[in-house]
Amino acid sequence: MLLLTPKPDEEETSEIKEFDLGVIGMGPSGLTASIYASRASIKVACIGKDYGGQMGLALEIENYPGFDSISGIELTDKMREQAEKFGTKIVYGEVSTITKTEDNLFLIKSDMGTYKAKALILATGGRHRELGVPGEKEFIGKGVSYCATCDAAFFKEKTVIVSGSGDAAATGTLALSDVGAEKIYWVSRSNYMKCEKIYLDRAGHRKNIEILFNKQVSEIKGTNTVEEVFFSDGTSLKTDGIFAEIGIIPNIELATALGCEIENGLIKIDDECRTNVSGVFSAGDVTSKIVNPLSRQISTSVGLATIAALSAAEYLQARKTIF
Repeated sequence: MLLLTPKPDEEETSEIKEFDLGVIGMGPSGLTASIYASRASIKVACIGKDYGGQMGLALEIENYPGFDSISGIELTDKMREQAEKFGTKIVYGEVSTITKTEDNLFLIKSDMGTYKAKALILATGGRHRELGVPGEKEFIGKGVSYCATCDAAFFKEKTVIVSGSGDAAATGTLALSDVGAEKIYWVSRSNYMKCEKIYLDRAGHRKNIEILFNKQVSEIKGTNTVEEVFFSDGTSLKTDGIFAEIGIIPNIELATALGCEIENGLIKIDDECRTNVSGVFSAGDVTSKIVNPLSRQISTSVGLATIAALSAAEYLQARKTIF
């Protein structure tokens, strides 16, 4: 899989750096929260290892207001630049632990250093769900991928399978078609697709895309690379690769360790994006406000992030705790 994370432009030190607000996550919700909080004269550190989150992996975005079409990485760049313009400190690093100290501060440890903040916004998003079938782990990077929009270019003039029925699977299938894959089998384990109708209509008009229903992957086989995928109905397809676009697992580990309440596998927040832990807010796909997969849009993440940032600013200002 191609990595989109930029290299840091400076070395972090062992010194603990103090910020008013720590924003964990660098997707649309994390960057938007950073913009709004920084504009409120709050000292913000936005820390994340996945530049742009799921947004950063999109080859083309057509439903974000103000842009007829823009790539995910371009939109990420614009958000980051705006956040930095208002003073946000961008830190490209993975957060390992967050602990709340006795004086109600949050100690954030990452592979780029340790930071201290008086409030948190958890915008940690999610990671790709695996198929969980024999052969999957053996062929990761050898024909098994979890991001068609990232790796489509490697499959020009080849045969591939896209497993999944949501928007990610749909846009991935179209991306593979655009780069010139010879044949794309878009398979759903049910008898319908969950994606937006516009994507299904587009796929239906592509000669190199074949849509198959009631196909659940059961095994992946090959020698050095993927060669054949088997299904639970006893059938199989010869292929050069398979893309598992079957959903996202919310990254709730940091929230759980902090004692945040979890609801249906998501961080529970109120209408002001507050968690049950004082000083901790959350926004984006990782929250209980976005349950329906179709609601996982950049615009919904941005909206929640705006609320979270304003709530965090109110929290800090009310307690006069800004550094």
